[in-house]
Amino acid sequence: MEKITNLKELLEKIASDYKAAASQPFAKHPLANLIRDKSIEIIAPSLDDEDLKVKGSPGKGAWATVPWIAIYNKHETGSAKEGIFIFYLFSEDLQRLYLTLAFGVMNPIRSSGRKKAFLKMKYLILDARGNFKLSELRADDNIKIGKSRFGRAYEKAVIFYKEYNTANLPGNEVLEGDLKKLISFYEIYIAESNLGTNWTDFSKAKPTSEGKHLLRQHFVREQNPSLIKEVKKLALKKYGELRCEVCGFSFFEHYGNRARDFIETHYKKPITKTQAPEKIQIKDIALVCSNCHRMIHLKYPGLSWEEIRSLYHEPLFK
Repeated sequence: MEKITNLKELLEKIASDYKAAASQPFAKHPLANLIRDKSIEIIAPSLDDEDLKVKGSPGKGAWATVPWIAIYNKHETGSAKEGIFIFYLFSEDLQRLYLTLAFGVMNPIRSSGRKKAFLKMKYLILDARGNFKLSELRADDNIKIGKSRFGRAYEKAVIFYKEYNTANLPGNEVLEGDLKKLISFYEIYIAESNLGTNWTDFSKAKPTSEGKHLLRQHFVREQNPSLIKEVKKLALKKYGELRCEVCGFSFFEHYGNRARDFIETHYKKPITKTQAPEKIQIKDIALVCSNCHRMIHLKYPGLSWEEIRSLYHEPLFK
């Protein structure tokens, strides 16, 4: 088997050889091993988050009608049977490849039956499409994977997708770029939603060990504590207290001296969207309570400053 060095070559190899391989014995087949092992070797090194894992599946004990490669957060789910994943799904005729954000289907079907599982999944998909926007991918039900039970199940589990023609895949840089964009969205999505545990039976959950010390490195946006202090100082001078600029809540009023100088701050222009250090002025920072701050960032993308103030039924400052 020829050497596979990048994502495009891997996907092309699966598309071109899978049909012939599926007519041969499954055990120890080179293509089955390639899907399992090469998927990890090619994709895993490009993942910036150690919680993200890669799994490729040609089937279990026999060739699958729909081969796939999944990228998932290990804390979101431990298997492809349940949860939310990034899936590369091949159509059954191998003419199309889909990069998707989708549900695992096995556990929902086992716990609720196909009809109820798909009805619940449809509600969650519509809710997700309504609250999260991803312009690079499609958000409709026109995906065509196949007519088998699994093919139809996967079709009903997809939230967002992008379709490729396997006979004319884009360049490797484009494929990797599309995947990285979806991974960035996926990490925000699972942090701000709880869709992945809708079928989990927590009554059967086993005790786990918590509190392990880990060293993790992340890029963060640097913030200037002096500017934050100045914003609070000016507010205290002007109003004599710190109140949420959306709802008027005062931590001091509810919790006493312990919270006299406490309130959260919100950047009206999100610093996470800046590509380089940018000058922030006092007028760019708002004082908000924890509840209003959470509402701003509840969904992706977050609300603008004008939107959150217009949503609250009784704004304090007009």
